[in-house]
This record gives sequence, structure tokens and C-alpha cells, in this order.
Amino acid sequence: MQETSRGVPARRPGRPRKAEAGDTKEALLRAAVRLFAQHGYVGTSIRAIAREVELSESVLYAHFENKQAVFAAALARYGPQASTGALNNVDPGLAETDPPRFLVALVDAFLKDWDREESRLLISLVTRDGLLHSDALRDALTSMRSYATGLFAEWLAADQIPERLGPADRLAFSFTGPIGLARVLHLHADASPAERSQARADVQQHVDFFTKAVFRRKDQ
Repeated sequence: MQETSRGVPARRPGRPRKAEAGDTKEALLRAAVRLFAQHGYVGTSIRAIAREVELSESVLYAHFENKQAVFAAALARYGPQASTGALNNVDPGLAETDPPRFLVALVDAFLKDWDREESRLLISLVTRDGLLHSDALRDALTSMRSYATGLFAEWLAADQIPERLGPADRLAFSFTGPIGLARVLHLHADASPAERSQARADVQQHVDFFTKAVFRRKDQ
């Protein structure tokens, strides 16, 4: 292996290091979601995405087969399904010891994730390009509602919620519906800081009202 003037082994030309490849892919995805949101899926070309980060089209094709693959990766990276990572920031023990606090913490973690620039750009993209009914988005939303249904089923079984308020899937729909609507309507790329702040406040108020109305008080 050749060495540099300082005696450090020189890297062979060819594929970039794994870390560099990861950085390049991430930069391409960030550029793609910005351009998709600004110009729509149809109005954004492979060349435009590559130029946005000052790379050649060949570099982009080393990471993605085509534009559809770029979009699918952007949706997976920044879309609703990726938001499940927010669960890692919530103490799972609260789900048993204090369900209302668990839901408050859970929604707060999701709101922080949804307020990221890339997440808001993606919401603008799916609404602007008529992709609200796409399979990827529908699957992500269905997955989150299924998760909530499981939680409410456990709380009903533990008598932490009166049986008359069930079933679990109805509770999950009532809980997640207003939250999802607030995200689509108010946590998008063109939303002002004031609008985003109001959306977060509205969601938190909804969660507070819902938990007080649904869960048994400890003195009951």
C-alpha cells in the first residue's frame, strides 16, 4: 500500500469509506426531501438532487437505483414510520405505573421529532403531491394506531380505563386522530413558528383532556 509523505497509508481510489458513504447518502436524502417539497416529485430531477449537494449523478446512482428509490428512502428516513424512534426517549415503565404520564411523554417525544425540518418538509411533500394515500404513509399510520390499540387494550384489561369506554381500537382512533391531523395541517414546511407552537399546544391540550376523561383517578 502506498504511503503519504507523513507515513500514513494512503487510501486506494474507488469506493469511499463506509462513514463517508453514509454521510453522502444522508446529504442526498436531505437535499431530495427539500427539493421534493419545493418542486414536487415530478418537478425534481435526479440531476437537481445531485447538484444540490455538488455531486455528480453517478454518485447518486451509486446509492440509489432511481428517483423512486430516493423518494422511498426519504420517506423511510424522515416519514411517520421513522418517528417510532421517539419511543426510545420514553420510559416504558410509565406505561404500567402511570399511563397518563406515559402518553404525555410519548406525544411530547413525537412532537419534537415531527418539528424537525426534514419531517415538516416531508409532510409538505405528501400533501402537495397527493401522496397522503400512499402505501408507505398508510402503513406507517396504521402501525402507530395498532401500537396505540395495544396500549389501550392492556389498560382496559387492567381496569385502568372503564370497560364502557372501549373497545381499544376506538380509544386509539379517538386519541391519535386529532394528533395526526394537527401534524398534517400545522407541522409542515411553510408553517410559521407561531403556528407550530400553537399546534404543539393544541396537541398537548388534547392529550391532557383525553387522559383526564378516560383514565380512572387513583381515588376511584
